[in-house]
Amino acid sequence: VVLDRLYDTLTKRFGVWKKSKGKVGGMGKLRDMKGKKKEELWIERLLVAYDLAAALRYLHSLNIVYRDLKPDNIGFDVRGDVKLFDFGLAKEIRPEERLDDDLYKMSGNTGSLRYMAPEVALEKPYNSSVDVYSFGILFWQIVSLETPFTGYSLNMHNDRVIRGGLRPKLDPKMSPGLNNLMKNCWSTEIHERPTFQEVAEVLRNEVSVLRGDSECILDASNRTAKSL
Repeated sequence: VVLDRLYDTLTKRFGVWKKSKGKVGGMGKLRDMKGKKKEELWIERLLVAYDLAAALRYLHSLNIVYRDLKPDNIGFDVRGDVKLFDFGLAKEIRPEERLDDDLYKMSGNTGSLRYMAPEVALEKPYNSSVDVYSFGILFWQIVSLETPFTGYSLNMHNDRVIRGGLRPKLDPKMSPGLNNLMKNCWSTEIHERPTFQEVAEVLRNEVSVLRGDSECILDASNRTAKSL
């Protein structure tokens, strides 16, 4: 994807969402006086997360691990379709690199620390589930519109997050399905993390409950897969 063909990035979109959230209030009850507009904004964010999960599902089907998922590497074209760009750290997973437990010997400390899976930061063997961990942290950011681990120094992040297992605080008002999704995605245990097929199904179900129609989501998935 060429940068000059992108309308904006997820980083910029966060700013737009924050302003919109300020006008209609926080999540709370979706069906209050401003509930319809709030619900539309919430569905928009869930659809972005779904489209991103679909793009990563497509990459993983090609045995490619992205390894640098962060807001600055996610863009939108003029139609609003999600685009992944900057594949400089992406890597094809090769059978000859496979070790025990479906893990692979690949370079460690790769990507952006804020979204980096512990096993990558610790330079341990890993697999494509490192993208799922990154998605979990990023999805929390999409949900909360806050930056995870703000103010953490390198040493603090390593001690508390990488080695200590600290994760962003979940909102008790959020649906159990979405909270469980985030917890499973950012699990320290690699084999507890869902696939992006499973992630996409959870997000699709959440939007279906709100909207009562999943056709638009399936279309978004197809657009993303074809545009990589």
